[in-house]
Amino acid sequence: MLIAICVTLLLMLRTAIAAPAPMVRVEVAAPQPIRVGQQVSVDVTVLAPNFFMSAPTFPTLDVPGAIVTLPDARALNGTQSIDGVTFATISKTYAFVAAQDGDFDLPQATIALTYAGNDGAPQQATVTLPATRIRVGAGGVPKGSPDGVQSGGPSGGVLLPVVQLNVTQTLSPAPDHDVVQLKVGDTLVRTVATFAPGTQAMLIRPPKLDAPRRVRVFAADPKLSDGVTPSSGTPTTGGLRIDTFSYVFERKGTYTLPAITLDWTDPATGRVSHSDAPAIRVVVATGASAGALTPGTGWSNLSLDAESIGGVLAGVAGLAVLGLVIWRTHSRWHTVRRRHDEGPDRGRPNAKSLHAEVIQACRAGDGVAAYRLAQNWCEDVTGHGLAAWAQTTRDVPLIDAVSTLERRLFAQADDAAGQHVWDGGPLAIAFSRYAATATQPVRRDAPSFLAPLNMF
Repeated sequence: MLIAICVTLLLMLRTAIAAPAPMVRVEVAAPQPIRVGQQVSVDVTVLAPNFFMSAPTFPTLDVPGAIVTLPDARALNGTQSIDGVTFATISKTYAFVAAQDGDFDLPQATIALTYAGNDGAPQQATVTLPATRIRVGAGGVPKGSPDGVQSGGPSGGVLLPVVQLNVTQTLSPAPDHDVVQLKVGDTLVRTVATFAPGTQAMLIRPPKLDAPRRVRVFAADPKLSDGVTPSSGTPTTGGLRIDTFSYVFERKGTYTLPAITLDWTDPATGRVSHSDAPAIRVVVATGASAGALTPGTGWSNLSLDAESIGGVLAGVAGLAVLGLVIWRTHSRWHTVRRRHDEGPDRGRPNAKSLHAEVIQACRAGDGVAAYRLAQNWCEDVTGHGLAAWAQTTRDVPLIDAVSTLERRLFAQADDAAGQHVWDGGPLAIAFSRYAATATQPVRRDAPSFLAPLNMF
């Protein structure tokens, strides 16, 4: 009997020794300190003995003053031998970009996993990310400064990608001997593609749009893509931003469309440099436009006097205001209905969840969703609306980003709002500096079904 007990104990001891615990490793793939605006990879690897029985869920890393994302949703599976023991590994790579100088500590988040024990039975475990610090700049403005951004940097407080941008442009119709030949009423489509090696497309700032007098220009919404490999065949992947501009020429003459300049920070010197899409020379002659519509079938043949134009604009503005009122009332109705259905004790999504959704909507370029979510976050955490809260922070980039979004959403119809493309990057960067630490909504009086009349 004693021998059997000893054998059992020995087997249990051997099993315990032979079954090491899971672990997690974090590696920052760049020498430190890094520069403001420089994107670096943070590799997180989960190791488990034997093999995984389900894929672990990698957490969202919320770092105030920085943007941390998972640009590639795919995980990398592998194996690794440590002291003669084989571990299964699953790795994911986060992208880290700092908006200011200082020391940034990654949150010590936990990751739950299920793996196979030595007997093949499922084993549950939780691993915690080790303390990891990323140094940015050589001192600069510390985190929590009133400005909220690096005021002494080369970009003058504007976050620029720390990588050389490659800019190409295509024209339709194509130029003939460096000159585009058009007729009155024709449209020139200018497509500008900007590639940032090893950097997300959201960090490419939108190009400034200018046009000569008597030339109307319209901008389409930009297209942002990450993990793109350029057609040149180089193995480097990065972010691609495509902007499309349409120029309409209403009178004959010779025009020069200005060059389009995009700024970036030289990773070697830290100084601002730029890449350009060259200027375009256009000669517009009289005559029927090649793309003109037949009489009575389109706007090109519609003649409007000043009074008619004013009436059309007034009508469009009225429809815009009516649509805004309907949208706001509909949104408030659903908010009140949801609060009523949930009851006073159930609460709404916590502030941290709303904070993450605001950042996600900004990165996706969804201005309507970003404004609605940010408004909800501000009401829950501060008890104020988005614009009022932004003013209280005295954070100039945040105030500018909120004002830009409001102009984009609520500009009058005759304000040529279609000529401006909203880029959610500045608001995402500014908003990320304010950690969503509150988990309970601020208690307020029951909301009205109608928005305040002076809200916009």
